[in-house]
Amino acid sequence: MTDAWRPVAAALADEGRRMLWARMLVDGGVDAASLASRERRALAALERAGLAAVEDGRATAVDAFGSLLEHRPAASGLDRFLRDGRIVSWPRRPRDRAALLAWAADRAVAAGAAATEREVTKRLAAVADDPATLRRDLVDAGLLDRAADGSAYRRASGPDAPRG
Repeated sequence: MTDAWRPVAAALADEGRRMLWARMLVDGGVDAASLASRERRALAALERAGLAAVEDGRATAVDAFGSLLEHRPAASGLDRFLRDGRIVSWPRRPRDRAALLAWAADRAVAAGAAATEREVTKRLAAVADDPATLRRDLVDAGLLDRAADGSAYRRASGPDAPRG
């Protein structure tokens, strides 16, 4: 069903079909028998795409978009915990939690780079509601190294990296 949108897009790619479909929407339908030859072909294409129906000689527009928009593939991987690039829930499984923390660390500080506490907090605020807690979690997980005075953070090489 993921390709169900293709016939609709193909049908509406043609200006004549779009105009006929728009006319059916605005006028509440058209008399199919009064259509010119070209418009009858356009109507047939709209019917095949599920955008039009003909009943008792009257062609009306059909809403094909509702069913297309209802279909949402199930989220997988980290997408289960993210919406619009922000963390919306925390995984229970340790492996998933580690993957989500690694994802956040990638956004906080680039590998081999350093950043101030303010920069790290700002970057994490773009992906989480509580950036300070997330920053501490990244340090606790060994993904970020914190300077002794707390002024700067550096990307650690991994969860077993020594902490500063």
